[in-house]
Amino acid sequence: MNGIYFMKTQNHIGLLLSLFFSIAPLAQAQNSVFYASESDNSFLLPDFGLEVSQLSFIKNNEYFNDISDGLTLLGAQVHPEFIYKPSERTQFRSGLFLFKHFGEETIDKALPTFSFKYVNDKHRFTIGNLYARDNHRLIEPLMGSEKILGSEVLETGIAYQYASQKVESEFWLDWENYIRKQDDKREVFTFGSVSRVTISDHLSLPIQFLLQHKGGQINKRYNSDTQSSAGSSHAFNASLGLEYKHLNALNNEFVLSYYFLHHQTASNLLEYPFEKGEAHYLTLNYKVKDVNFLLGYYQADQFVTLKGNEMFQTYSLKTNVNYWNGVLDQTYSELTEPHRELMFAKLFFEKILAPKVKLGLQLEGFLQLNDSDPSLGAEKNKKHQLDHSFGIYVIFNDVFKF
Repeated sequence: MNGIYFMKTQNHIGLLLSLFFSIAPLAQAQNSVFYASESDNSFLLPDFGLEVSQLSFIKNNEYFNDISDGLTLLGAQVHPEFIYKPSERTQFRSGLFLFKHFGEETIDKALPTFSFKYVNDKHRFTIGNLYARDNHRLIEPLMGSEKILGSEVLETGIAYQYASQKVESEFWLDWENYIRKQDDKREVFTFGSVSRVTISDHLSLPIQFLLQHKGGQINKRYNSDTQSSAGSSHAFNASLGLEYKHLNALNNEFVLSYYFLHHQTASNLLEYPFEKGEAHYLTLNYKVKDVNFLLGYYQADQFVTLKGNEMFQTYSLKTNVNYWNGVLDQTYSELTEPHRELMFAKLFFEKILAPKVKLGLQLEGFLQLNDSDPSLGAEKNKKHQLDHSFGIYVIFNDVFKF
């Protein structure tokens, strides 16, 4: 069976490679229209200023697979920040992050934010709230774009960025859960690094890494694997890629990308069904004017993504909320797809509506190529299942001087 599966996988990869190389040479892929790059406009302020970021969004996931729930995300974020710039290279920020789901009367989150930034030629240093509206340029299997649509976009910790003609790097520590003495929960933080080494005008080598730690010394620790505060655990995702980009005669942009991904856990808790695994992530991106099209292939062998898009997971994250004759349906509680294989496509459209105001549309589809868990029965096999989503957003960002 493994040999047949491997041959089928090889055939899929061969067909995709033939298609990619017959179309053209290629450019940097965009993972989602919800992404926004960090601006340095605030460093042009004289002394004091205000930066306002606002995001309104709707994303509807019409999913019927066994791995991820179909759900609708809709809401708005507003983040005003007061800025004090004591020198040309330094600034202090203090603001308020507001997040609300549409259809509810109350505000979901109202969080104060604080940060210090230092910029010097090739270097940038941040402590406090980090900029994460571009997901640190991580690929979708490592960090899903839906993170930006929730309060999780507000990261806190330390970040360092370096940019030269040949190398771009970012290293950050996101402290996700702070603990006090005798807390029931564990401390949680994630260390990440993203680097890109430019080999030539067309070729680059991206390297990405995430390490998540859960533990602590001052919290309550129970002698039971069922307790969330017991012991400590570590898990990491790593990827090594190769990207080839090209601008054609019409100034249209192409990019062909391949990433090899690896997952490993070191834990005394059974948090994930697989201790280690691997995956292959292949994409072709084409951009012309305001339209961006991405075609991709994903094949995983027991690969667990720590923060990635749930569609790339190899075990079910569906919520068990259905009852049959008063009995909870446990169909998905331990369901896995250790050999997961997908074809996927995205279509992006972006338009500037006014100065500092941008509209975005996104269509996305996933075609499952692997069989589902045989225990579900042939009638519930999700092979050739087609799931899709669509999203729309309006984003505003500007800096005002006092």
